[in-house]
Amino acid sequence: MREIRALGDRVAQIRIRRSMTQVELAERAGVSVDLVTKLEQGQRDGIRITTLHSLARALDVPTATFFEVEEEAAMSDSESLMPLRRLLVPGPSGSRADEPELALGPLRQRLAILTQDYHHARYSQAVRTSPALIEDLTTATSLHQGQDREDAFRLLAHAYIIAASVLIQLGGEDLACEAVRRSMESAESAEDQILRASGVAYYRWAFIRQGRFEDAERVSVETASQIEPSIVNSTPAHLGVWGRLMIGASAAAARNNRPETATELLSYARSSAARIIDGKMDYAKYWATFGPSDVNAMEVENAMTQGDAPRALSLARSVYKAENMPMSSWTRHLLAVAEAQTAVREYSSAIRTIQDIRSMTPEWLKEQNLAGKVLRDLLDVTSVRRARKAGLTELASFVGIQP
Repeated sequence: MREIRALGDRVAQIRIRRSMTQVELAERAGVSVDLVTKLEQGQRDGIRITTLHSLARALDVPTATFFEVEEEAAMSDSESLMPLRRLLVPGPSGSRADEPELALGPLRQRLAILTQDYHHARYSQAVRTSPALIEDLTTATSLHQGQDREDAFRLLAHAYIIAASVLIQLGGEDLACEAVRRSMESAESAEDQILRASGVAYYRWAFIRQGRFEDAERVSVETASQIEPSIVNSTPAHLGVWGRLMIGASAAAARNNRPETATELLSYARSSAARIIDGKMDYAKYWATFGPSDVNAMEVENAMTQGDAPRALSLARSVYKAENMPMSSWTRHLLAVAEAQTAVREYSSAIRTIQDIRSMTPEWLKEQNLAGKVLRDLLDVTSVRRARKAGLTELASFVGIQP
């Protein structure tokens, strides 16, 4: 009976995620409603394999899906990353069809456009344009001298950081780590230790995505100790990079079930953020932001990591989108809010929050494993009629939810 119960539960789960009623499933499969009802309740013994085939066809899944243990879908590398893969793991050298523009002014403008593409989650565009920019900046470092050469290396370091950020968003963590390594080398050539340290924040991000929580915390704390600032005399950029490292270490500690350490590290970040007005940490130079909103957003995320959804929602009331905050950072915060809303059974609010995310960053939403998890949870607790009316069915289809 337990096996029949498990089979029935799986059929019911897939049917609900397909936004189908028992009557609709029975009609499509050519079976009786009574059979579907009893199967889902675990009361239908000795069901024929041909009947399962009919149900599978009606649900548009392989029959084997009924017997599978659901696993979190893994983010896979895809052809969309190929331009950056060729750059970071090159094959035989080729030639550019166009002549590069190597003056620093135009290169800086191209970097600004690339950065904005990333901050507004235009990842496919960033993947297409970043390789040529990085190649041109690499050439520029060998052509310029003196201060211009240092500036070229600094721009190159930033370009690699943006490439790493895009790769992390698209699930290419290994390639992202290579981009971060090259960014840090470029920053060292520019003799900019603060910029080099800022690259470590992206190592941390990639490590967390890989489940390497101890590595993420250690590399963040060790690098932060190397550049520990003077709260009174340090520049906003210095304070911001140090604070971003503390935020990263806190996120890693929270995910590694070290809540006290996570809270302590976040308190250090907050002391740094208090010295920076509205997240302005020399944005035009470092292409990054840090301030109270970033700390508050991470506190919400940590609360959800620790399973305290009511506290997460309470903390979220004080979070706002600061000037220059990347859109992906803001929507990541909103996704944590949607997860919390689902946990406390505010299902309608969670659906609206995810719809808001979609309106802002549709490309980003499709790449988020957490979005798929939250939507699956919502489908499992929402009636078919309500799922259709609230737009949940269409949302699930948009992000490619599989049963």
